[in-house]
Amino acid sequence: MTETSGPRLAPWVGPANAVLGLADPLLRASSRFPRLQRAAGLHTADEEDAGFLDGMRTLHEHIQAADLTPMGRIAMRMEVRRRLANRRRVRDVLRARPGLADSPVARPVFVTGLPRTGTSLLHGLLGHRTGARAPMFWQLLHPAARGAEAAGRRVSTRMLAGLYYAMMPAMRTIHPLAAAEPEECVFLLPHNGVHLTRVPMPGYRSWYDAHDFTPDYAYLKRQLQVLQRGDTPQWVLKSPCHLGHLDALLTAFPDAVIVTTRRDPAVALASWASFCEATLRMHNHRVDLADIGRTWLDYWTRAAERADAVRKDATADFVDVEYDDLVADPAGTTAAIWTRAGTPLPPADRAALTAFAARDRRRAPGTHRYTLERYGLDEHTVRAAFAGTTVAG
Repeated sequence: MTETSGPRLAPWVGPANAVLGLADPLLRASSRFPRLQRAAGLHTADEEDAGFLDGMRTLHEHIQAADLTPMGRIAMRMEVRRRLANRRRVRDVLRARPGLADSPVARPVFVTGLPRTGTSLLHGLLGHRTGARAPMFWQLLHPAARGAEAAGRRVSTRMLAGLYYAMMPAMRTIHPLAAAEPEECVFLLPHNGVHLTRVPMPGYRSWYDAHDFTPDYAYLKRQLQVLQRGDTPQWVLKSPCHLGHLDALLTAFPDAVIVTTRRDPAVALASWASFCEATLRMHNHRVDLADIGRTWLDYWTRAAERADAVRKDATADFVDVEYDDLVADPAGTTAAIWTRAGTPLPPADRAALTAFAARDRRRAPGTHRYTLERYGLDEHTVRAAFAGTTVAG
């Protein structure tokens, strides 16, 4: 495919950042971590929250040191503030209803694999099974919301998605977002690779590579218990970022079904790099295209190697799905996965699956063009890096 330029910001974003730049000292002051922590009502003296706060403080320090635009600084402050506030709210719900902490999160299905390999499509398909539940975007942003607050959160999430499109119109094609549609559960994890798609943070990346994700996945389970509030759905969750942390995931969810999508990594990584370019342009003054290629080739090859190391010893159920098979027969592929998971797909659900597969949320699909060369990579290098790994289709 031929590409003449990368994804572009809407024309109004530059002037808006120039105006907001006048208030940059105030933005930085309002983003100081102690202030955000106090506003959330969290305390380092509380042993339950101490490790969480240490990690969020580390993330925040690297965000603060980055060359963000004013709009990028506001967005990342909101990201940290939301995670802090949700931590307190989830804790409060569990303390008010201690029985929730014992409620089962039984046989969850986790979709993972390299990004841009059909994980979103498969996530939505699997979520259309009777008895299964894929969390909506607004629920992931506000897992403790209920009643009138939940209605308000759906509206605010819809507005957030609208701003996302208004800033970077290409996102309607690259990665559509909708408040009431399933989305990645990374929004429930304190730390994940998606932070790096918004802010280049080499120091945070080094910390991330050495981080023990076991508490993060234990916290993910607690949030699911709050979301289900005593019901027992079979959760369907998704993120390529799970690929590098399957050991921590299986510690929290030992009976999980891990579904891994497989596609030519050269195609997947080129598309992912284009997505990262778009999100980085939304948050930063400058974008280094070659750094995108280097960073994410290293990130995903490490994740694939870690996943394969876990698979050698784990007794969990792993199901591999070829991208071409998924696209050619979405309903049949989905039914086969549910059969492998031990819960065959009810025949009545096939119509819903077929209708979902036929609906394309992307605007002007086929117009998203990308090349590895734009990011300093080539097909031979990428394919060689993933040779022999499970994710390589």
